Amino acid sequence: MSLFRLLYEILSQNGWEFDFDDKNGIIKLEISGINTDFYSFLLVDEEQESLLCNTHIKQRIPPSKRLEVCDFMCRVNYELVNGNLEMDMDNGEIRYRTYLDLADAHPSQDQILNVIWNGVVGFDTYYPGLMKLIYGDYTAEEAAAFCSEDI
Repeated sequence: MSLFRLLYEILSQNGWEFDFDDKNGIIKLEISGINTDFYSFLLVDEEQESLLCNTHIKQRIPPSKRLEVCDFMCRVNYELVNGNLEMDMDNGEIRYRTYLDLADAHPSQDQILNVIWNGVVGFDTYYPGLMKLIYGDYTAEEAAAFCSEDI
């Protein structure tokens, strides 16, 4: 069974609503977090036997805040075990990336669901600090520290 088909079946069996593009191997999910709503794009690469999950938010980072957000992301990413924050410097799109290498392996349902939830929970954890940095008067250091207070 193809990885895309397996992913499709696991999500269907667990009651997830999603859109899919079988031709390009992409599944799109909308997920509500505690702090905001997320859009997760699952990209299946059958040749590389991998699953990439990019979790996005609707907000774009204003040009005047992008360098500060880079500082924030470096501070946060240094502490992360699974996944990382990334930003497109041209348009301000920000995402949390998780990845599952499946070379010669058959993924379990838990592994598939974890790659999705790790992106959502990871992003949701740092979202409040990101918003304080963008719309408040927090520095990158203060915003990163704010996110770590309850961890």
